[in-house]
Amino acid sequence: MKKMNKLIPFAITLILICNTGNINAQRVHGGDHLDPVLGIFDIADFQVEYYSKVRKVLFSELPDRPEIRFHVMPSFTPEHVLDIEFNRENVKYYFIYRICEQMIWNNEKWETVKVNTFRKEVDKESVKLIKSLFSTAINQVKYPPALEEGSAISIMLDGTGYYFTVNEYGYGRQSGMVRSPDNGTKMHKLVSIGEQLIEFTKSDRIIVKFDDKLQKEIEELIDELNSD
Repeated sequence: MKKMNKLIPFAITLILICNTGNINAQRVHGGDHLDPVLGIFDIADFQVEYYSKVRKVLFSELPDRPEIRFHVMPSFTPEHVLDIEFNRENVKYYFIYRICEQMIWNNEKWETVKVNTFRKEVDKESVKLIKSLFSTAINQVKYPPALEEGSAISIMLDGTGYYFTVNEYGYGRQSGMVRSPDNGTKMHKLVSIGEQLIEFTKSDRIIVKFDDKLQKEIEELIDELNSD
């Protein structure tokens, strides 16, 4: 199994059945809450090695404590990350989007992988709104519920991992993640908003300011999250 993990770490779905019982598996990830981000002592050795490579290459020109981070780890396409940074010299906020030209995963020449960077000034009120959304979602991080003996457990290793981070004054960095959330769930809406932020950063706009449609989308999702 360890050898297979090294070849395709995120490209399989395991279904484990405890004793006997009907297979009625539910996915661990992809509901209405983010999952906790596991620490270095909670993940496999190959993951520690891989994540260290991603950090060295993809995060090389990014601040250690961004105001907000949306980090995407796909299975079959290049890794990428969006940061919101506050520049204290000119008192402005910036979107910084970095995407690898090739995948770092399983790449013997990972240290030479080139990274494309997009940088865009962003309106302060837009930053305040998106930080409110990310903070609300992260504050509701939940571990998956324990299952009874005899039920099926679906462990999803394929798909894309989405990591959300905010830097809260007095608390430091707080994070949550979800893997390939199902359509229609709150976490799918959260991922969609994160992807829209990336598109704004890659656009020709001089300054990013959320339009009415995106602003309404964010506000409605905040209300949905707070309704739990």
